[in-house]
Amino acid sequence: RLNTEKVVCNLCGTAGYTEIGQESGYSLRQCAECGLVYVSPQPMSEDLPTFYEGFYAEIDPEEAAKARSAGYTERHVSRTVACLKPGGGRLLDIGCGYGRLLKAMQDYPGWELHGFDLNEAAVRYAREEVPGAAIETNTVEQACYPDNSFDCIVMIGVLEHLKDPRATLRRVRQWLAPRGAILFQVPYVTPFIRMKRWLPFLPVNFEAPRHLFDFSPSVLRLLCESAGLEDPQVEISRPYTSNSRLGMMLIWTVKAPGLLLDRLGGGWTYPFACAWLTYASKPAHRD
Repeated sequence: RLNTEKVVCNLCGTAGYTEIGQESGYSLRQCAECGLVYVSPQPMSEDLPTFYEGFYAEIDPEEAAKARSAGYTERHVSRTVACLKPGGGRLLDIGCGYGRLLKAMQDYPGWELHGFDLNEAAVRYAREEVPGAAIETNTVEQACYPDNSFDCIVMIGVLEHLKDPRATLRRVRQWLAPRGAILFQVPYVTPFIRMKRWLPFLPVNFEAPRHLFDFSPSVLRLLCESAGLEDPQVEISRPYTSNSRLGMMLIWTVKAPGLLLDRLGGGWTYPFACAWLTYASKPAHRD
């Protein structure tokens, strides 16, 4: 039997909440103070790997890589990295999976590429795909790098899986060089979870307890500031993956109005963005 623990808001520590839904026996709660959405109770850290069995396909990694990502997110992130740091530098991809982002970064000169992932089969495939990158098997909790050693750190689909995303961002910030950039992509399904109370047939899930958190733009900015990061910017992320063409078509249909509003300007936040790309920088002074 899995052990669980009741938790409070990871961002502000407030115990008060509003329940926005239930999934797989887990309560989906929104903090009454800062708005962070989180799962409670949560599995204990030692039991979390149980929920990732079969998450990576061990057979035919090329097909598995295609199934895990449609490539839109990686192209969006790599373009953003190149704009933020046009001179290149040292980049670390945390949770690099099959190396799709690292491969996309090869289109931009001047980058020394590093990455790690917890799955050995994914790491082996990533090394073959991006032979010039230094890729290892590791977890974000166990990884250790010198302070101020990377110019850019990327996390795609990582923070929502972690027990303590705020502490993780603070720790990862130490690895960034002064004025270094951090970028992370996270899902945003809270509007759909609320809608499922009246439209239970909606094909959207929180994915509890693999996903432990859900982040709005305002929460993402607070999260960055609490981790000592400056000038956080939040954009609508491009689609990550879908198991079918119909699914991808539906995702683009939902995202398109938000992307159009974003292009028109005005600071609108589209509630059905599905996911966000957030980027911020480390202050100029050294730690």
